[in-house]
Amino acid sequence: MKKQLCALLLGLSAFSVYAEQAPIQLKSGPSNAGRTYSKVYITSNVDSVIIKKIIVNRGNCKDAEYLPWKPIRLNFGSTYERIFTGKRAGTPCNVLEVAVDTNQGTWTFNFK
Repeated sequence: MKKQLCALLLGLSAFSVYAEQAPIQLKSGPSNAGRTYSKVYITSNVDSVIIKKIIVNRGNCKDAEYLPWKPIRLNFGSTYERIFTGKRAGTPCNVLEVAVDTNQGTWTFNFK
């Protein structure tokens, strides 16, 4: 029984080696636009990735940029930043979760 359990655990851990890695890194921090704004930084880990959409806190934060959103291509090491605020006027956006839709899949990042 012990050997079977060890074999099972070893087999399951082998799958984690093949787990797909996100093509992007993500950070968030305060914005200099004011205390109700937060900034999200997306950096590419691959030669080319297209950022199609950014969803902050499951849609509870909205894009606060004056230019409308359009997809953006990032090359390896390039960083894109975007400002978000709460859905209602004057409410802050405390970034806890960011979902990024790319041409290589959708990736969700959590901040606790």
